[in-house]
Amino acid sequence: MEKKQQMIRKVLCVDDDSISLTISQLLLKRTGFAADVDTAIDGSDALDYFEKLFAANSSPAEAAPELILLDINMPVMNGWDFLQEYMPLYASRLPATKIVILSSTIDPEDFALAKQYPVVIQFISKPLSIENLDELKSNELIQPYF
Repeated sequence: MEKKQQMIRKVLCVDDDSISLTISQLLLKRTGFAADVDTAIDGSDALDYFEKLFAANSSPAEAAPELILLDINMPVMNGWDFLQEYMPLYASRLPATKIVILSSTIDPEDFALAKQYPVVIQFISKPLSIENLDELKSNELIQPYF
C-alpha cells in the first residue's frame, strides 16, 4: 500500500520582502507543510521561474509547485499583474497549481478582485503563521495533500 503524501511537494513564495520570504520558507518547511520552497522577488521573477520550468522539463506540470503564495503589493510587477500574465500562459497548463494571496491588504477591492481568478483559492493575511497554514490545510483543494 502506497503511503499517502503528508505535505505539499513544492510551494513558490512570491514576495519582495526578503524577511517575509525567509519566514515563509522556514515555516513551510519546519511545520511539514511543504517539502520544497522556491522563491521569487516579484511577479516578473515568478513569470521567469515558470518560463524556465517549462523550458527545462519535459513534463512541467510534474515539476511545478502545487501552491503559489502570492503577495499583491510589490514593485516591478505586483501580484495582480502577475495573475494577468499567468492566467493565459500557465493556468490551463498547470491545473494542479493553486494560488493563495498572502498580503497585508485590508482593501475590500483586493478581496473582490481575488475572487475573479479561479486559480486563487484563498486570501490570507501576512505574516504567514502556523494558524494560517492550519486554516489553509482545511481548504478542500489543499486537503488531499495532508
